[in-house]
Amino acid sequence: MPADHSSHSEYLRAFQQFMQTGEKAQLASFLEDSRPEAFLSVYRNGFIRASVSALESNFPTLVKLWGDDYFAQVAGAYVNATPPSNATLIGYGFENRTEQSVDDELEPSTLSFLEFLQQHLAEVLVQFPYVPDICRLDQAWLESLNENGESFLTLEVVQDLIAQGEDLSELPLTVVDSSRVVDLEFDIFELWGQLRFGEISEDHKIELNPHQNSVIFWQMDLQVQAKPLSAVEAVFMKCLKQTADIDEATKQALAMDESFDISTLFAELLNAHLLQRLQKLPQK
Repeated sequence: MPADHSSHSEYLRAFQQFMQTGEKAQLASFLEDSRPEAFLSVYRNGFIRASVSALESNFPTLVKLWGDDYFAQVAGAYVNATPPSNATLIGYGFENRTEQSVDDELEPSTLSFLEFLQQHLAEVLVQFPYVPDICRLDQAWLESLNENGESFLTLEVVQDLIAQGEDLSELPLTVVDSSRVVDLEFDIFELWGQLRFGEISEDHKIELNPHQNSVIFWQMDLQVQAKPLSAVEAVFMKCLKQTADIDEATKQALAMDESFDISTLFAELLNAHLLQRLQKLPQK
C-alpha cells in the first residue's frame, strides 16, 4: 500500500469502491504483482456475509417467515444495491425516523430494507402483505433494546413535585427515549411475537385481515416491553413524544374520545416506567 498520504487516501477510496460494488479497476494499480486480484474476493465475501448477517439479526422474524435461504438471497440483493456506509452495522436496513434513535448510529438517509422490498419485490409483498408490519415491529423492538432505559419518572419524584406545588400538566413530561409507537396495517402483533420468540411452527399458515392498530415498545428493567394501544392512546403517546406537553396531548386525545381518562392512563404510564421529565422544552 502506498506510503504518502494522498496515495493512501486514494487507495482507501478505491478499496471502499471495490467492497461496495465489486469494481476492481481503480484498485488494480495498488496491487503488487505477487498478489493476484482474486485474493480481494476473500475480503468482499466477508463484507457481504457480515452485512447479510446484520440484516438477519435486525429482521429475525422475517427470517423465520421466509426461511434462511430465501431471506439470504433477498438480503444479498439489498447489500449489493445499498451497501452499508457506516463502520457499525447497528440499524443497517432500518427506516429513518423523525425522532432520534439509537444515538447517531443508524444509517444515513438511504434506501431502507423495507423500501427495497417495496420497490423490487412488490409481487412478493402481494403474497405477504403483512411483511412491512413485521419489518417495523422488528425495527422498533431492536431500537428500544438499544436505547437508554434508565431515565424514567418515578412515583416518589411525582409525589415530591406535587408536595412542592408543581402543576404536572405544565411540566415538560414525555415518554421515555426507548419508546417506539408502531402503526400497523394488520393485527399481527401477537403472531409476530410467536414467530420471533419461537412459539409457533414455521409452517403455520398465516391468514390476516387488514386492520389498522398501534403498538408501543419500551425498555424496563433491561428488557423490552410491548403493549397494544387503543387509537386514542396512540394519539396521546405520539403527541406527548413530539411536544412534551401533557396538556396538549390530553386535548388531542379528548378531541378524539370525550371519555378519555388521563388520570388512569397517567398512573399506568408511571407504573410502567414510560414517562420522563425533560430539562427543557423541545423546539416546536
